[in-house]
Amino acid sequence: MWTPDIRTIFLIICLVNAFLTLMLYSFWKTQKTYDGFFIWMASLLCQSVAYFFLLLRGEIPDLFSIIIANTVVVLALMLRIDGIRRFFRSKPLTVIHYTLLVMVFLSYFWFTYVTDSIVLRALITTLFITPALLIAGILAVRLGDKKTRVLRYLFAGSLVAPAFILIARLIFWLVVPLDYTLFSADLLNTAFFLVAILADILATGFFLMLHMVRSQKELRQTNDKLNLLSSITRHDINNQLVALSGFLELSRLSIDDKEKGFELIAREERIVNTIAHQIRFTGDYEKMGIVEPAWQNVGAVVRKAAASLPVQNIKIRVAQQDLEVFADPLLFKVFYNLIDNTLKYGDAGLSEISISSCETPAGLRLIFEDDGAGIPDHDRRHLFERGYGKNTGLGLFLSREILAITGITIVETGEPGQGARFEILVPEGTYRFQAV
Repeated sequence: MWTPDIRTIFLIICLVNAFLTLMLYSFWKTQKTYDGFFIWMASLLCQSVAYFFLLLRGEIPDLFSIIIANTVVVLALMLRIDGIRRFFRSKPLTVIHYTLLVMVFLSYFWFTYVTDSIVLRALITTLFITPALLIAGILAVRLGDKKTRVLRYLFAGSLVAPAFILIARLIFWLVVPLDYTLFSADLLNTAFFLVAILADILATGFFLMLHMVRSQKELRQTNDKLNLLSSITRHDINNQLVALSGFLELSRLSIDDKEKGFELIAREERIVNTIAHQIRFTGDYEKMGIVEPAWQNVGAVVRKAAASLPVQNIKIRVAQQDLEVFADPLLFKVFYNLIDNTLKYGDAGLSEISISSCETPAGLRLIFEDDGAGIPDHDRRHLFERGYGKNTGLGLFLSREILAITGITIVETGEPGQGARFEILVPEGTYRFQAV
């Protein structure tokens, strides 16, 4: 009967992780993936390198086979947590988290060259790895679409399973003190590394499936959105063409009445402009959700939008210059439409537009306000409806749709006569403060 040899298991772990890295790389190059996928791939590569060093214990200096190898194992785990946070919360680990690796390195160095103790090194490994695995599992369980609940639970289970065996191995080594080595063939030591192989395969597979499910869902949403857009736009343009046809007939009948003819031509021009605007709108709408959302600096986006409009002497102030939000690349259109509406309807008293923010339990409240005429109460409830408004009624509708892609909502809360005030609620995990 074959008895698992730890060195052989290390070789298997090294090769399995290298193969998984290659598999994910091929997928990453050919398929749509999301933030965190490349980080997870990097973690597998680190795991492969770490176990290659562990495999060579006794053949290479302890600096590589113990200290660096174990530190890279912890790094691989941190990268996995980083990948999970990016995927579920669009929020990476900070540099401060990675500075913990210095403490890990020094701890392994101390318990290798000063006090050589494999049990204490195992204690360090358990103290760093176990909480991290549990946190990663909780992130996968708590965050995400309800329809992927079973898949996320399986993913979480594959993440945390090695943690329990790691704890059991440490307890056994502390309670039953023997002359242990990394290659000890006791049941728990062998079981931990065998479970690690299975966990790497399962967790990577489930993570890949979560990416595929999200991609398929967005393709379905995009198709539904484009079908709806095609239907609505066809209906709207057809209505405009019917009106245009009527005015052209009236123009033909009024060919001898120059004054009435000019009036009819002006109406016909307005209809043509409306149709042109609707066609341009379809171009913007089709782009929504096609390109992946990205982190964008709010101040930079506002400045870009303002530069495209006749702002003239109107002051535009952005309070938080380091604020970034995770949104569709068409976020520029949101602020373009808000500023454009302010310039059109703010009246003569308009002098300033300000964008500020405050954190709340529900997320970040991003406030866009001006000191213009404000919006009447009877308009507020229909403000974001498609087609409602003095012009085409498409700008604010499009803005709401763009923000909704990453779960951001927008409402108008201003008082008539005291300026317009739009509150944009950015959920936790889709905003951050990043130095410019």
